[in-house]
Amino acid sequence: MLSELRRGIDAVDEELMRLIGERVRLAAEVGRVKRSLGLPIVDGDREREVIARWVEGLGRFGVDLESAIGIAQSIIGASTRIQLTNKLDIRVTIVGSGRVGRTLAKVLGRVTNVALQRRSEELVPGDIIMLATRPTPDSLDIITKYSGRFRGSVVMDLFSVKAPMFRLIESESLRAGFHYISAHPLFGELGNPIGETVVLIPSKSGSDRIDMTRELFTDAGFKVVVLSSPEEHDRLMAYIQVAHHILLLTLYRAMKRAGLDLDTPLATHSLKYTLKALERILEQPEVSNELFRLNPYSRSVAEELGDLLKEVVKGLNGNDVIGGVGT
Repeated sequence: MLSELRRGIDAVDEELMRLIGERVRLAAEVGRVKRSLGLPIVDGDREREVIARWVEGLGRFGVDLESAIGIAQSIIGASTRIQLTNKLDIRVTIVGSGRVGRTLAKVLGRVTNVALQRRSEELVPGDIIMLATRPTPDSLDIITKYSGRFRGSVVMDLFSVKAPMFRLIESESLRAGFHYISAHPLFGELGNPIGETVVLIPSKSGSDRIDMTRELFTDAGFKVVVLSSPEEHDRLMAYIQVAHHILLLTLYRAMKRAGLDLDTPLATHSLKYTLKALERILEQPEVSNELFRLNPYSRSVAEELGDLLKEVVKGLNGNDVIGGVGT
């Protein structure tokens, strides 16, 4: 009985291997078509669509969610790797082995050659050199130290606040002859950041390298948004990041005052997602402090939030929550 069942499993395995092989062959054809059309190899929206279909399909046969996602990701990974056999001919050096540096090294390594190094290590030459460090004078010291070896390369900072450092690095790039493009990956340490956004801001010395840099990130599966200046970036991030942190930290203080912990069993479904974001902020309080301290628009946005909160409360009293703002 057991041996008969195992023979049945072996037969199914043979058919699965044949079908997966055929899927990989078709994926290779898709990769060739994408390259001919100038499309990125990794498509985050398509991957999520395929995973959802596998989860639904396998769920009908009693396969649990975690297993279904794992199976789908493994098959997608095999298909993606066959499409990426012809990598971009770009050498990328990432200085800084923290969360963002590790995540970028993993994802960019799928489409090009990446060297990840600590700040204390001797610089590995690269066509693109990314500083996955904090916006501190130490980071500027790295640029000053190696500026002579940067000549001809694209140098990128990954700072979440641009204004304090952008003009200094731009000036050094014009003096030393390297191409400076500022970047801001809008994610931290994610297991799969495909489909997330990377902001690019070309300097006076980097505008002629923006297409190459955009291609690198889009081929790796990121969405790319190009902004015109560090001031525009910081103004928008004051709302997107600083205001977000202020609101979540305000919620945290209100809950503590009410005697509620983050793991309260009273949390609604939507509040649970909010509290997960709050937990990540509380794990790294220095990030919130840095955003508020360095972003030149943070105080004005904080004051604006205070005024808007009063308007929202007034709207609640008058049964007008949105307050005339379009949805």
